Formats: sequence, structure tokens, C-alpha cells
Amino acid sequence: MINLGHGADVASMMLKYGKRENILDFSSNINPYIPENIDKYILEGLNLSTKYPDVEYLNLRKNIGNYLDLDYEYIIPGNGASEIIYLLMKVLDGPVGIVNPTFSEYERAAKINNKKVIDLYFGKNFELDINSIKENINKFKSLFICNPNNPSGNVESLIEVLEILKKKNKFLIVDETFMEFVYQNEKYTLVNLIKEYDNLFIIKAITKFFGLPGIRLGYGITSNKNIISKIWEYKEPWTVNSFAENICGYIFKDKKYIERTKNYFRKEIKFMIENLNKIKNIEVFESSTNFILLKLKKYNSSYIKEKLFVEKNILIRDASNFKGLDTSYIRVAVKKREENEVLINALKEILGV
Repeated sequence: MINLGHGADVASMMLKYGKRENILDFSSNINPYIPENIDKYILEGLNLSTKYPDVEYLNLRKNIGNYLDLDYEYIIPGNGASEIIYLLMKVLDGPVGIVNPTFSEYERAAKINNKKVIDLYFGKNFELDINSIKENINKFKSLFICNPNNPSGNVESLIEVLEILKKKNKFLIVDETFMEFVYQNEKYTLVNLIKEYDNLFIIKAITKFFGLPGIRLGYGITSNKNIISKIWEYKEPWTVNSFAENICGYIFKDKKYIERTKNYFRKEIKFMIENLNKIKNIEVFESSTNFILLKLKKYNSSYIKEKLFVEKNILIRDASNFKGLDTSYIRVAVKKREENEVLINALKEILGV
């Protein structure tokens, strides 16, 4: 089995170390709170699963469109955001620029589809380097930016980048998978510019914010008719199941859950950063979303990952395999308060206070 280098490798770690206890998984960035009545919606989906889903997913796309206040024709659903990434790579003209460190599936999808990759990098403290984009703009035809970025957690306004690429007839792909976690994300999301810019493609999913990674629903958004029609040509039928299709008739309308989640993470991210900053031998990077990047000043990432797992039943993300990072970086998710306190205390014990 190939190691794809993601978090959530709980099963393999338990097998490797002979663990049978419950593991606190800080390696995957999933909302620990899910919408109410999910069991009811799943059961409804089970009843619907005796029939094929609508191959065009009209109701699903309309539900997403209502949630985003967009025409459903701008939306294409997929089996998680990953399917959208891989479909998009089939239709984009290369070469493809990728701003690193970031989600590894952009590069993997590009290489599988024989696209040349142009590596760009965030600047100091992971701020977007506009000059680097300008200097390299003639090397790529499309540019991938994750916003908020994984693994650094920073969020930025990308309007200037969008304008720069528009003038040069370049395509911008923004992965906003973690955008809903950002407090007052309307300052940063580009969804409201979809109609205005046909050189823009946004990737989103219910995986992270709604805490439903196993449901596997992501979606792409663009007003570029050529791009979206080409994606439909490549897309396999029925990749989104009846459970995902049914759930979206409910979760996007759950305004209380959405607001409660945003408020919780606003406070809990601040709590985590303040307390992690009290620990010796780590540097804590500011984050606007549900995970935090840490730089170790003592030990290395693999040692800390193993020690936390073996001694504390805690799994973190070794971030050393992100392009542009090294063995001094780890990433931790923001979970429930009592779980976050367990992680903080474990790090204090290992690294000192």
C-alpha cells in the first residue's frame, strides 16, 4: 500500500504499535461536532439508496446553490473535494502553479494527468508572496492556492491575485475547504465573485466543517462554462451517493449549527494558541481555522509523533512531508475543549513549560 502522506492514519498506527485503546486523533482536521438528526437523515438516505441518484444531481446542486446564493449551473458535485481536484486536472491546460507548503493531492493529481508543476512558496510566516506570483506568472497557466492554507492555517484576501491572473489570462483555483471555520469569512471567500470572474474555480466540501468525511461530498464552483462542461464530460456517473444527496437538503439550512460552530472555533482556536504558546521549545503559528502548525525547537516530528502515540494515545500530524517544511514541523487539530487540554498537557510534559 502506498503511503499518501495524509493524517488520519489511526488504523495503521494502531497496527504498527499494537494499540487497542481509543486514540485521540489530532491528525485530521474534522469538526468534532456534527449537525443534529444526522442519524435520521442517514436513514432517509438508506431508503433512497434502492434507486440510482439523479445523474445530474439537480436537487443537490440547487441545495448547494441556495446555501451559497449561486446559480446551481455553476456547481459540480463530487465524491469529496478530491474527486473535484482530479477532474479539474484533466481539463486544465498546463503547466500548473502550486503555492507550497500545501495539500499534496494537487501535485499528485497534476502528475497523474501529465501536467508540469511549477512550485511557488509562501513567504515569511506563510504570508502569500505576491511578487513571487508576478515573477513566475509566465511559467504557469493556472494557479492552485489553498485558503485557508493547509497546513499553515493562514487565511488571506486573494482579490489582488485574482485580478493579476485575470489580466494575464490565467486561471485561479482556490481550495476553500476550511473557509467555513474562519470567523467573518465573508472578508476572504471568493464565492461572491464567481459570477464576475470566469477565470476562477473554487473547491469546497462538507467533509471538514460539517464533520462528515465518510459521506464523501465535495463540489466545485465556477462560472466558466467551458471548464465546467469539460468536467461533466470526464465525470463518472453516480459518484455521489444517496446519503450525501439527502443530507444536503438539511445541513445547509441548519443556521444554528453553522453559527454555533463558527463561534466555538473562534474561541477555541484562541484558547489553543494561547496555551500552546506557554510551552517551551515550540513556535506556534497563528491560525484562522481548525488546525495549528507548530515548529519544534527540541526533538523532531517523528519522535514527538511516536512518543505522543505510544505514551499518551494521541495521534498528531507529522508535517515534515509537506513541500517546503522539514522535520521540525507538526500540525494539530482543534477539537473539543477537554480533548485539547489533554493534548496541551501531554506536550507540556514532553517539551517542558
